[in-house]
Amino acid sequence: MASSTNLVNATAFQRLAAKALDALPSAVLLLAVTWLFSLVGGDDTRILGMTTGAVLAGGYALWLWIWEAGSGKTPGNLALGIRTTSGNGHAPGLVPVLLRNALLGVSGVVVVGPVVLLVSNLWDKNHQRQGWHDKVAGTLVVDVRAGRDPLLTGGIRASGAAAPESSADPSSAPSAGSAAAPVTAVPGFPSSAVPQTASSPFQTVPAAVAGAPAAPAGAPVPAPVSPRRAAAAALTAGALPAPVPAPAPAAAAAPADVPQHPDDELEMTRVASRHRSTGVLVQFDDGAAVVVTGTALLGRNPATKPQETVGQLLDFADMGRSVSKTHLHLQADPNGVWVTDRNSTNGSAVVTAQGLREELEPLRPVLAPAGSTVFFGDRSFTVSRA
Repeated sequence: MASSTNLVNATAFQRLAAKALDALPSAVLLLAVTWLFSLVGGDDTRILGMTTGAVLAGGYALWLWIWEAGSGKTPGNLALGIRTTSGNGHAPGLVPVLLRNALLGVSGVVVVGPVVLLVSNLWDKNHQRQGWHDKVAGTLVVDVRAGRDPLLTGGIRASGAAAPESSADPSSAPSAGSAAAPVTAVPGFPSSAVPQTASSPFQTVPAAVAGAPAAPAGAPVPAPVSPRRAAAAALTAGALPAPVPAPAPAAAAAPADVPQHPDDELEMTRVASRHRSTGVLVQFDDGAAVVVTGTALLGRNPATKPQETVGQLLDFADMGRSVSKTHLHLQADPNGVWVTDRNSTNGSAVVTAQGLREELEPLRPVLAPAGSTVFFGDRSFTVSRA
């Protein structure tokens, strides 16, 4: 199954249905064995049957505990397409699974206790969407059908688990000569996007000289040289024939208008002035921060459009999936940051320091001044000068 770039948290329904399926075999064993023993004899036999059923159910629970601790799987997890993992996306381990299940068992003192715990992820505001028992045990529950399986791809912070969004559609690849933006992982969030490097004008191998031996595989590409230096090197090596004396000119001819190589006109070379980019500090709702120095795209797996060039790609892993893959376009400004919603699913808004809120219309930039808060999906960040 092709892996998705981002992790997806399991829904409350998936968690509740999976636990119900896990508990079903225990209930069936206990009731079936008790009923069979009750058919044979009286009360003593019925008690023996209940004891035998309880032992079998306990054995099943022991097997289930060990299996989930080592693989994140249970019958219910397999049926619903979810996995239990540790906080870093690996196998949860015996102690966390035991603590997690013990809390579910203790909550059974109240009839609806286990149900409330299993759906408590609905009230979790952080990007992991954990239930209360998961917070105590340090575990996560992820949907491996809708997203990546961290148990098979190196955990939450595995890099290169899947190709960036732009690689899936050839038409969205940057055109030749345009520089792709580097991927910036927002601190505190798993980044699985593959870094993109700017294309270089000297990545192609120069055309081979006629008669020259082919370069062996893996040989380094020679650095480009000017035509004048190449000619001088060839003359020194004896590769060019001896010059033939030219006949005496009949009359003075006008000098040929031959363009000189840029390397020969040093007096015409000017140093281009470089303007320092304005830096804006973007601090997210959980404390992570990044400095935007020019243009940037923010989302779960941001990708540029054809012919579009940006300075940064901010890969923001939102397990709640309220953030679109390419949610916002950011442009640093001396007074703050220009924010443009890129047709996101859940929308965006800017709230100033004075409490004025403006919902963003798709593709219309709005200035978020320093001190304001930008909301995108269920997440937000504040703007300040770097």
